[in-house]
Amino acid sequence: MNSRDTLEKQQSLAINHFEAQLSKAKLAFAEIGLNTNLYWLNESVEDTLSLVPTSAITGEGLSDLMMYLCRMGQTTEREKLEEKDTFECTVLEVKVIEGHGTTIDVVLVNGLLKVGDTIVISGMTGPIVTNIRGLLTPQPMKELRVKGEYVHHQKIKGAMGIKISAPNLDSAIAGSELFKCVNEHEVEEAKE
Repeated sequence: MNSRDTLEKQQSLAINHFEAQLSKAKLAFAEIGLNTNLYWLNESVEDTLSLVPTSAITGEGLSDLMMYLCRMGQTTEREKLEEKDTFECTVLEVKVIEGHGTTIDVVLVNGLLKVGDTIVISGMTGPIVTNIRGLLTPQPMKELRVKGEYVHHQKIKGAMGIKISAPNLDSAIAGSELFKCVNEHEVEEAKE
């Protein structure tokens, strides 16, 4: 669950404690000349740092942080990104989405993915070799885990968070690397 939803479900005592700690953090940043605001309230990312509440104990907010960083890579920081020659993509989550079947949420760090590309990922019973059927991103200002309509793309360039629809993803393993292959030799190397 994301930190914003968790915060809204808390009793007033917990909300007051959070707001007091937030005020202390904002004051500490202000003392060194930095403006800050919670990421969901920040309307001016050019001159205000976004605060993403996270919990080291429960892990809440980490998905918010990952999605915020991906969004920055797609928007405000896009021009500053340096491309490398190597393709880098990691599977974050495997889930069934109505109308799309089993999908994988990935972070494409570097490179290009296109509909029809052959990919290889780790599966519980061995490597999965499949072809990309769909490249999906959430509607603007929504997150990948929010149920709803997606924007379909023919190709996507990193760095970006993407939902991939493809056959035979049922046993895919979250946390594994995704390999893009252009020939049978690369497929065999990726499978190993």
